[in-house]
Amino acid sequence: MGRDFERRLVLAVRAHGYGTRTARMQELIREGLRGTLDVAAGRARLDRPSWGRAGEVGGELAVLPPGEPESVVCDGFVHQVRAAVREHNRLTAADGRLRLRLAIHFGMTAGDAAGGFAGPGPVVARELAGCAAARDVLERGTAELVVIMSAGVVEDTVAGQLTSLEERDLREVDAGGGRRAWLWLPGGAPWPDAPPTPEPTSEPEPAPEPGAASGGRPAGGTFADAHIIAGQVAGRDINNHFGDRA
Repeated sequence: MGRDFERRLVLAVRAHGYGTRTARMQELIREGLRGTLDVAAGRARLDRPSWGRAGEVGGELAVLPPGEPESVVCDGFVHQVRAAVREHNRLTAADGRLRLRLAIHFGMTAGDAAGGFAGPGPVVARELAGCAAARDVLERGTAELVVIMSAGVVEDTVAGQLTSLEERDLREVDAGGGRRAWLWLPGGAPWPDAPPTPEPTSEPEPAPEPGAASGGRPAGGTFADAHIIAGQVAGRDINNHFGDRA
């Protein structure tokens, strides 16, 4: 029996707010979730038909075969999930839009989709997808996707520089019971507690060129505001009749 267990990459996906939707909307969300994951896996060149998949309430649990590269799942696949979610939401009414919590874990797993999965791998993945820290990010923010990675995935794959991710892109949280996990908001979505981006300030008006205010005349001096009138100069500082000159 123990030989049936092996370390596998496990994904748990939950549609945020699923329980608050109507029965019809829940059906549409399930269809949208399956389609979104299918599209994302295909674009990332992953073999989704080979995944062991079990339907969950408002989500999916998937145990991946050994041939699926963890670095691609944690990087390219996640970006494709976000893109597919956005495409889905553009064409869907507000009640049917997807906002997902995607957990990625590597742990001991046994069984199959038909008979059910066992072992700590699926258990941990489910708990990560349902953890309060991940739910809170979507409750208080505007992101459409939050990723929750277990410590082993982050330490081996992200910290090992096997993806395009940097550790500074992640936020460490307590996923419950003292379990460490890391959250990631793909696409640079703002964290709910991030300070607002300051509004850009307008550039100060440039100082006017000398004489610009008077159409090219000097701004001051003896002939300031002077006017030529019938052979004489009439000004603030001088009144000189040209006809009196020798």
